[in-house]
Amino acid sequence: MPMIYLDVLFCVNFVIDYMILLTLRSFLSLSSRMRRMLLGAAAGGLSSFVILLPPMPSGVSLILNVGIAFVLIGITFAPLPKKHYFKAAAGFFLISFCYCGGMLAICLLFAPSAVMIRNGSVYIAVSPIWLVITTVVCYGVLRLILRFTGRGEWKNLFCTVIICYNGETVSCKGKIDTGNHLREPFSGEPVIVADARLFSSCPDLKTPDGAERKMRLVPFTSVGGEGLLPAVKPEKMVLCFGKNKKETSGYVAFYKGFSGGLEALVPSEMIE
Repeated sequence: MPMIYLDVLFCVNFVIDYMILLTLRSFLSLSSRMRRMLLGAAAGGLSSFVILLPPMPSGVSLILNVGIAFVLIGITFAPLPKKHYFKAAAGFFLISFCYCGGMLAICLLFAPSAVMIRNGSVYIAVSPIWLVITTVVCYGVLRLILRFTGRGEWKNLFCTVIICYNGETVSCKGKIDTGNHLREPFSGEPVIVADARLFSSCPDLKTPDGAERKMRLVPFTSVGGEGLLPAVKPEKMVLCFGKNKKETSGYVAFYKGFSGGLEALVPSEMIE
C-alpha cells in the first residue's frame, strides 16, 4: 500500500473531478462559469480525504459517494430543475466510471503499486507529468466519444424554429440556450422565448377575453430584473438542424427585446 501524501491526493482528485465536470457540462449542455467549475473540482479534491477514514461497508461508501456527487453538481451547476439534477447525477457517475476506469487501467498497467482505492476514493501516487498525460489521454478519448455520438455540440448550435400558431406559420433563427429553464407554471412544459415582432397575432398583457383564456403568463428572472411573459401553446413546433428535423412540444413566450439577428431561445431539453 503506497504512502499517502495529502497534496498529491488533493491534486489528483481535483484534476479528475474537474475533467469529469467539464465533460459533464459538455455532455448535457449545462451552463457553468469557470469559477464554479473550479469550486466544484476543489470540493471533489477535499472530499477525497475520506480515504483517510477507516474502511467503510460498501453500502455506506456508496451512499457517501452519491451524496458527494450531488454536492459537486449543486456547487457547479445549480440551480437546475429536479429532472435535470438527477440526470446530471447519473451522467456524473457514468463519466466517472469511464474516466477513472481509463486512468486506473493505464496506472495499473504501468504502475500497479501506485494505486490505492478506499471508501470510494482514489489515490494514485504518480508524478505531475504522468498525471497530466493520463488525464489528457482519458479526456481526449471521452471527447472523441462525445463527438461521434453527437453529444456536447448542442450549446454551440443554431437552428431554425418553425412555429404554427393561430393560423400563422413562422420560421425564425433560434439558438440552443442551456440557461433557458422557463416552464409554463401549470403544465410544467418547457418554453421557447421568441421575438414578439414575428407574430401579428402576438398576445400581450391587454388581450381580448377570448385570447386571454388561451394565454399563459410565464414568470422569468434575468439580469435586468423579473417579470411575466405572455405565452401560448402552438399547434405545432419543429426544430431544424440542417437536414435533421425534430418536432417538439411546449409553449412559446413572446419577448420584444431581441437583437443581433437572434429571434428565439430554445431550451436544451427540447432537443434531447
